[in-house]
Amino acid sequence: MLLIALLPLALAARASATEPVGTVPRSAAGPPAPEQASAAGEGAAAAGPEILLTFDDGPRLDLTPRVLEVLDRRGIKAVFFVNGWRFQGHSPEANKARALLQDIMRRGHLVGNHTVHHLFLCGQRGPRIAEREIEDNAVLIEEATGMRPLLYRTPYGAHCPSLSATLRKLGIRSTGWDIDPQDWRLRDPDKILAYMQQRLRVLRRRAIVLFHDVQPATVAALPRLLDWIDEENAARRAAGRPEIRYIDYGYLLPEYPIVPPIVDGLGRILVDAVRRSPLPSLLPFSLRGHGRGDGSATISPM
Repeated sequence: MLLIALLPLALAARASATEPVGTVPRSAAGPPAPEQASAAGEGAAAAGPEILLTFDDGPRLDLTPRVLEVLDRRGIKAVFFVNGWRFQGHSPEANKARALLQDIMRRGHLVGNHTVHHLFLCGQRGPRIAEREIEDNAVLIEEATGMRPLLYRTPYGAHCPSLSATLRKLGIRSTGWDIDPQDWRLRDPDKILAYMQQRLRVLRRRAIVLFHDVQPATVAALPRLLDWIDEENAARRAAGRPEIRYIDYGYLLPEYPIVPPIVDGLGRILVDAVRRSPLPSLLPFSLRGHGRGDGSATISPM
C-alpha cells in the first residue's frame, strides 16, 4: 500500500521537470533546427566580455586533474563534457576515471554528456545509434556521480534532421561554443595561446570556449592563458575598459526547480519496481513509457 501511495507523488514530482535547455554550435552542416539555440545562449548581451570554459572528450587520468588544479587556483568553474568509454566497465582505469568524475563534481564543476563513443550522429547510421549513445552515456554518468547530466554536447557539433528529431524526443538541446582554438589540431601551446589572445582581445559579449582536456598542449597552454588574462585585465582597468570575466554554467541550467535527489531517486526506484511487477494492471492510472528518454513516466487515467 505504501508503494501505491507514494508512486503518484514521486512520478508527479519528476514529471514536473523537463530536460534542461543548453545551446548548440553554429555548424557548417546547415541552419540550426528550431529546437537549437545560439551558442552564447540567453543573456548573451553582457555588460562586457564573459567566458565560460568547457572541456571535451575526457576524463583523462593524467591530464584532467592538472586542469582541475589550475581552475581551482583561480576559482573558475567549468563544464566537462565526457565520453563514457573512458569510465565504462570495471577495470582499474575505469574505476579511477569514475572517481575523477566525482572529484570534478565535488570541486563545483559540471559533468556533461558527450555520448559514449564520440561518434558522428548524423549520416547513414545516425538514426540508429544517436539515442543509445546519448542515453547510455547519461546512465553511465549517473552511475558514476549519482546525478544525471544536466547538459549535453553533440560530438563534432553536428546537427541534421534525424539528430534533431532524437533530441526533441529526449527533450534536450545541445550546448555549443563560440570560440574554438582547434587545440586538437594545433597541438601547440604557443599557437593555442596566440589564437585565444587574438579572440579575447576583440570579444565584446558572452562566449563559450571549447577546449579538450585530453590534449597535452591545451593543459600546458591553460595556465599561461589565465596569466595573460590577468595581465590584460590589469591593462583594461587602467584604461577604464571592461575586464574579461569568467562565468560559470549557471545560466545554461534549467529555470525550473530541480527535483530533490531523494524524490528523484525514489521515483526511479518505484517506477522500475512497478514495471517489473504485475502491479500496473491494478493501478488506477497507467505508466506510459520513457517519455523524455530519462526513465521517467507520465501518469494518465485508465
